[in-house]
Formats: sequence, structure tokens, C-alpha cells
Amino acid sequence: MRTRLLLLGTAISFLAVGPAAAQQRQGPPGARPGARGAPGAERDSGATDSAGVPAIEKVSTTQHTITVDGKPVAYTARAGTMVIRDSTGKPAATVFYISYTKDGVEPASRPVTFFFNGGPGSASIWLDEGIMSPKHPDMGPAGSEPAPPYNLVDNPNTPLDVTDLVQVDAMMTGYSRPAEGVKASEFTGAVNDVQMFGEFIRDYLDKYDRWASPKYLFGESYGTFRSAGLASELQEREGIELNGIMLLGTVLDFQYISQDPSNDIAYATFLPTYTATAWYHKKLPSNLQSESLEQVVAESRSYAFGDYLTALAKGNMLSDAERHAVAQKLSSLTGISETYLMNTNLRLDAGSFRTELLRDQRLMLGRYDTRLTGINGNPSNQRQDYDPSDVAPSGAFMAAFMRYLHDDLKYSSNLQYYMGGHTGRWDYSTLTFSRGFPSETESLRMAMAKDPYLHVMVGAGYYDTATPFANAEYTFTHLGFDQTYKDRVQFKYYESGHMAYLNQASAKQLKSDIASFIASTQHATPVTAQAGH
Repeated sequence: MRTRLLLLGTAISFLAVGPAAAQQRQGPPGARPGARGAPGAERDSGATDSAGVPAIEKVSTTQHTITVDGKPVAYTARAGTMVIRDSTGKPAATVFYISYTKDGVEPASRPVTFFFNGGPGSASIWLDEGIMSPKHPDMGPAGSEPAPPYNLVDNPNTPLDVTDLVQVDAMMTGYSRPAEGVKASEFTGAVNDVQMFGEFIRDYLDKYDRWASPKYLFGESYGTFRSAGLASELQEREGIELNGIMLLGTVLDFQYISQDPSNDIAYATFLPTYTATAWYHKKLPSNLQSESLEQVVAESRSYAFGDYLTALAKGNMLSDAERHAVAQKLSSLTGISETYLMNTNLRLDAGSFRTELLRDQRLMLGRYDTRLTGINGNPSNQRQDYDPSDVAPSGAFMAAFMRYLHDDLKYSSNLQYYMGGHTGRWDYSTLTFSRGFPSETESLRMAMAKDPYLHVMVGAGYYDTATPFANAEYTFTHLGFDQTYKDRVQFKYYESGHMAYLNQASAKQLKSDIASFIASTQHATPVTAQAGH
């Protein structure tokens, strides 16, 4: 069973309200529940609650040096747990974290970035080992699976030279656990999850005297959904303003990735990714295949949100001639036959695309990175029996992380480190701004409206069919309709998949983008709406 759990089963995830909706953890007296959120869902491995563990703070502190861009960076690493308490002061949970802080720098002038992965229900090992940590596994070419046993090497693209880094693991991931007598389900919902992260960040700033530091969030996949809700949570309940939010593999509104016959927009948001993928595998007509990636994506984007979306909106009012014209255009942009597209009612879902594009070669495509291919057990199936882009990093990341944790960071635990699969069903029922599909778009808009200094960087992989880049584009063109929102959001594109950091070229670009974003937002001027705009 898959452990990473990034945005799986979205069609059923936001129906998972159940008893958890009535088990919201009590906040400070008078506190507003607020708007928190998350996209995606996890595949339930069966473990949904826990009897809890003793709430003990245990931190291992070690000193290290790494060379980044030819310059030595001395840093202190802290791996351990922090106790989160309820409004009465009683321990509620222990949260596992790893921090990397540069030595010899005044904390007040040093940025600090809190980062986390998604799921919901995935540990933050992926961002840690992929881009953040000073050490990581030595992957194969373009992020492909290396042969075991795996090498642990210096990470040349760690952003530790420009920001301190704090990895945070969500409840029932990593070593994060509820306290004795506390149910895990009190933390495993969109609202409670964001509250827990908000409390951790507040307590971390207190414990390590980082209130004066420029503050950033970096979320991947469901972590992007969490980041949007967390920005609002930190403002309203904790009095914390952020300098910036960095997102990778973004989804802030489930509607835009939920492919359903009654939800036309999601078919449009996936189309540019299909085109990029078909271009990569040389399945486009010669006139398009000869163009650059950016050129074919631009053409596909224009059609997706223009004539294609208009055609889908007509439903069964399309004439036969119109249907055939749309199928012909879609075929040229996807590499899929007109007959197949007609049989899908012009609505090609991502799973079918991944099994159909290279069927003549008996290959299927990766979900997280469609450049990677694998062999289906039955090549005639419409469903994949595994994801070749998921298995590539899993073993290497886990082996490298545990080796680094034990040997370098000197941290051990009698608990199992949960990569994922232990949070059970996720509760979306109490999201303030959601109407139907879970969404945190409005939470982010409100946070940006209240803080004119808050900027956002959106990183997107061209070959990602978990969170396609056009879904993020559509989200941010509808985030707010004043120029101030557009001025404070920047997109960065990578010739990679969901995990842009897996191949070194994209990882180097991502590191550069992180550094530039942080440098430009530490002393940003306010961007506000002007009269007449």
C-alpha cells in the first residue's frame, strides 16, 4: 500500500466527516474556530486512532558544517518533540520536528521557514530529504529509482544558506502522537490540523526566541492547502504575520482536481499537463512536436480555458459536428485517438490518460511524474496497479532519512516513524469558507487582504497529474479580483513532476527560486488596491 498519500481519493475524501466533526479540540477561551483547510485525501490503512503516548519533550542537538555554493555553512540541527497543550494546560500531543539553524547569525535578522508535506497523513520526510535537509539520498538520473542500498550524500541545493529550516510532522505521521488519553481523531481534520500547526509554530517561536525573524511557510501538495489555512490561523489566533508562503504541487480548491462528469472545470485544468506529457513522449502531431514545451503548453492552455471549456458547458447540446471537432483538437493536444475521446464524452480523466498514451508500448505513466513509465500487470487495464513515479523515491528516502536521523542527528525513538497511512479518514466538515468542495482559497485571500506585505510563490511541475499546474493557475486567477493579489503571486515552472526536487536540474532551479523569493520579501513594501482599480 502506498505510504505517501498525497491527494489520493479526492472524490470521496471530503465526505469523511463522521464522528471527528464533533471532536474538535478546544482552543483558547473566546477563540474563533477559523478557516483552515486541506485538499486531497488519504487511503485509509486502518489505524485511525491511538491510545496516546507519554507527552515528553526530547531534543537531540548536534553541530555540523556543509558547503553550499562553495561556502561553508556551520549549522545546528535539533531533532525532537515538542509538547502541545490544550486550553487548560494539559498535554494534548507531542509533535516531532527537525530544525536546521545557521550558526553565528543574529536570529532577529535570520529568516525561518516552516515546511511540511501533504496527504493528508504524510510525514514531511519528502521535502526534508528532497530539498531542505543538508543531507539526502543520491537519486538516479532525473530522479529515477537508485539501486539499493542507498547512498547518503551532501545536498548541494539545501536553502540553509538563506533561511533556517524547521520540518514539522503532522499528527500520526513521523513520531508525532497524541498524548495519553487523547484521541488522534482530535487532530486529523482540516481545522484541527491547522490549529495544531499554528500552536507548534507559536511555541517554537517562543522556545527559540524567533519572534523577530522573517517568517515563511513552505508546503507541498496537501501542505499547500494547509499553508493557506495556516496563514489565516496564525493571523487570527496567534498574532503571527508571515513574510511569504511557498507552495509546490498546489491545490487550494478540490473542485479543480476532481474529475467528475458534472464538474467540467477539472477536465480543462488537466489538459495542459496531458499536452506537456504527450510532447515529452513524442506523441503529438509533427507541427506541435516541433515546438518548445512552453509553446505547446501555451496553446493547450488557451484551448482548455477557451473553446474546450465552452464546449463542455454545452453538454449534450453539442452537435455531432462540434463533438467531432472537439475530439479532433483534443487528439492533437493529447496524443489520444479521436475514437477513444469520443467514447469518454470528450472528458479524459487522468488515470485513463496515463494508461492509454503508451498502451501500444505496453507502458503506463507515473501519476506524480508522467515522464516515468512502468509495466502494468495487465496492459489492457484502465487502472494502474502501481505508480512508477511513487516507488522511485520511497525506499531511498526512508533509508537515507533514518540513517541521517540516527547517525548524524543522534535521535532515536521506540516508536515507528510513520511515513503515512495512520491518520484515517479526514474531516473537512468544519471548513469556514468551503461550499461543496473543500477549499482554502478564500482563507488565503483574507490573509493577503489583511497583510499587504504577504507574498506567495507557486512552484509547478509540467508533468504532475496529482496537482496539475493549470489548476493552480486557475485558482490564483480567481483568488481575488484586485490587482494587489496578482502583484503578490509569482509562478515558477519546472520540467519535472509533482516533486520538482527529485532531479538535480529542477532542484537547483527550485533552490534559486526559494532564495530569490526570500530575498525579495524580507523588506517588502505593501501592495494595496488603489482607487479606480
